[in-house]
Amino acid sequence: MEKILIATDLDGTLIGDDEKVSEKNLEAMRKAVDMGIYVVPTTGRSYYEMPEVLRSVKPYTHCICSDGAVLFHKDGDKIAQELFSRETAQSIYEILSDYDTMTELYIDGVPVTDVKYLTDEGLEYFRVEENYKSVIRDTHRGVADSPLFFKDNFHRVEMFNVFFHDYDEREEAFKRLGEIEEIETTTSMRSNIEILRKSVNKGTGLTALCRILGVKKENVYVMGDSRNDISMFKAAGTGCSVKNACLELKAAADRIICSNNENAFDFILKLVMKERRLVPAMGAYRAYAGSSVTAHI
Repeated sequence: MEKILIATDLDGTLIGDDEKVSEKNLEAMRKAVDMGIYVVPTTGRSYYEMPEVLRSVKPYTHCICSDGAVLFHKDGDKIAQELFSRETAQSIYEILSDYDTMTELYIDGVPVTDVKYLTDEGLEYFRVEENYKSVIRDTHRGVADSPLFFKDNFHRVEMFNVFFHDYDEREEAFKRLGEIEEIETTTSMRSNIEILRKSVNKGTGLTALCRILGVKKENVYVMGDSRNDISMFKAAGTGCSVKNACLELKAAADRIICSNNENAFDFILKLVMKERRLVPAMGAYRAYAGSSVTAHI
């Protein structure tokens, strides 16, 4: 039987508007793993920003974090990592320093920013989306002298995540950053820019993991909601956009499915089972030998 992989974005996809992973989604993830399907949360978040319920229950086999910069086994061991050169990170920071930003460096799975921004007022000022504020409060490390800390750690950076107060400054920064050949940029919120090494994104991370696991592209299903999921759709056989996704992702999708508030992982698992004619079979999966599997899709 061919190996199958399901990759899911977190915010706005697996996670509902209540900022939780539903019990039905968790149950479906566990069921997929028990069937022998690779289940891979694929996120712009760092490893330690993933919801605690995922890291404790571990209803997945692997995860892709920091927009594809780091691949992990379910136990938290790194499989692969892509870091900036010190020189490139310095060039990025010099551009960002011209603007009013909350700059986060992802280092060893932990986002680090200036401690003065980790307040309700700071997060509001930089227009952080409401459902991400609690993630920042719970997982980010604040440092008192961020310029000095950043300078000493540019060689350890997985990703930059940068929040802007002014939308016009964000657009100008996008253009200037685009002149650095060694990087690529994406976004998942109206006020942020996510910056990675050239050719590092969710799609390249997914492709690398599939190569390690021996999964063919046509056997990869993905679901997401934001622009930073487009590269992941290109790396998969079937791309599923949730109903609440941005227009760019819907245009790239093979299917538009339910919303993030309607147990999207349960939905996509039923879709996979129907298309592949699979039924659970004692810790593995097998082709269904009888009539077609019925699923609400």
